[in-house]
Amino acid sequence: MLRVARRIRTSSPGEVTPSQRAILVTINYYGPVTISQIAELEGVKAPSASKIVAALEHQGFVTRTGDPSDRRLSLIAATNAGVAYVESVRAAGRTWLSDQLSSLTDDDVEQLNAALPALERLLGTAR
Repeated sequence: MLRVARRIRTSSPGEVTPSQRAILVTINYYGPVTISQIAELEGVKAPSASKIVAALEHQGFVTRTGDPSDRRLSLIAATNAGVAYVESVRAAGRTWLSDQLSSLTDDDVEQLNAALPALERLLGTAR
């Protein structure tokens, strides 16, 4: 499963590194957020998060604005280009997975379908 997830992530377009992509997805999902919040969510140190955010800002994927409640802080938010990139990453992953699934035999598909309930329980998404 980890290999499949990795392949989906690496099929995404562009010159964004895996770390940049992960942080951009986090900003897109939780934003606007501070560098400290990004570091905590991603499990990295604040200087590392700050360096990655600076690269994303340089690429036009995020923007910084002052925090109205604390002028010492900046809030990081995804730009329209950043949101569009995240959507393209998701679409590329879905396309890759769809292409892979379409090459399976009927027996392979039946086996995957039989395994889905256990995988959903494992992931905590069973309904």
